[in-house]
Amino acid sequence: MFNTKVLSIAASFILFAVVSLSAQVSQISLEQTKGEFTQQGLTLAPGQYQFEITNNGVGHDVGFVVAPKGMTEQKSHIKEAYVKAPVKDGSSEMTNVVSLTPGEYVYFCPLNPTEQYSLTVEADVEKIQLEQMPGKFTTESLMLKAGKYQFEIVNNGVDHEVGFVVAPKGMTEQKSHIKEAYVKAPVPTGKSSMTNVVTLTPGEYVYFCPLNPTEQHSLTVK
Repeated sequence: MFNTKVLSIAASFILFAVVSLSAQVSQISLEQTKGEFTQQGLTLAPGQYQFEITNNGVGHDVGFVVAPKGMTEQKSHIKEAYVKAPVKDGSSEMTNVVSLTPGEYVYFCPLNPTEQYSLTVEADVEKIQLEQMPGKFTTESLMLKAGKYQFEIVNNGVDHEVGFVVAPKGMTEQKSHIKEAYVKAPVPTGKSSMTNVVTLTPGEYVYFCPLNPTEQHSLTVK
């Protein structure tokens, strides 16, 4: 009995450590078709990212490069942003974890090939991760300072795609949604997706997911 309890506690600690570590790293999915990325530009908050690169119909293996803007020769590539293996047609591969500091970058694939797309990391943007489980957000309210934010929405156990809506309190019809707060792609089970950069001014807002669905949670900006 003692050994069982010890093992259970140890397993729980390991799981907590893994979850805490993964919560610090944001995943971004990027799709390549022949000659281009379907998402043609990114604006991000500073932080740690891992890119998932999908090859949708290119017809041969593709890769992924991130480099400082104007410094795209191989010696300047951010090596952590290389995919762990060439991405075969119809499959996906992950990069390693990439730490991005404020500045101007580009991303592209020389094997496809694609043009160089803008990747801007803004110093004054704060990243906020929100997790959805069936019928609810695990964070049930937010109080923020006025400023720029980027939300990462995690689907933890909802058995279909979810989304994210921010709107002024009492004005939740679609025409009043803050469009920049929509996720860039619907979020499948076990995945996450980022919003665009959202500028929040003082006031009362709500956030919710009509696809889950969830209740409307309070978001106060001072």
